[in-house]
Amino acid sequence: MRIFLDTSGLIALSDEKDKNHTRAEVYLRQQVQKGARFVSGRNILVEYIDGVTKRISKKKAVEELDKILNSKLLVIEPVSKADWDKAIRYFRKYHDHQIDLTDCLSFAIMERLDLNTALTFDNDFKTHGFDVLD
Repeated sequence: MRIFLDTSGLIALSDEKDKNHTRAEVYLRQQVQKGARFVSGRNILVEYIDGVTKRISKKKAVEELDKILNSKLLVIEPVSKADWDKAIRYFRKYHDHQIDLTDCLSFAIMERLDLNTALTFDNDFKTHGFDVLD
């Protein structure tokens, strides 16, 4: 089983002060014990690392980047032209929601990879029809 790892999941896993930290860690451990692996998009990696750079430090961002790039549990998926085009369509489709382009790109990647579940605390994934951590 593969599970998409969203930015909010990455933040919760890495920040012990995050309100979702314990839930994310427990979920991760349970899923790994069941044989699950995680997938994230380059868009998520950029969003997460940029946030660490701006909110904590460049040094911490480099450490986090290295940890992610060397992970045996997480694969960073490139974005295809088809993913990008679909993301733009979704972004326009959700004109009445505050769903951002990064999430729309994640939706497209998940659909291409036939992933149904995301480790996220962002309800936009649920709005789009994916299973999320409740």
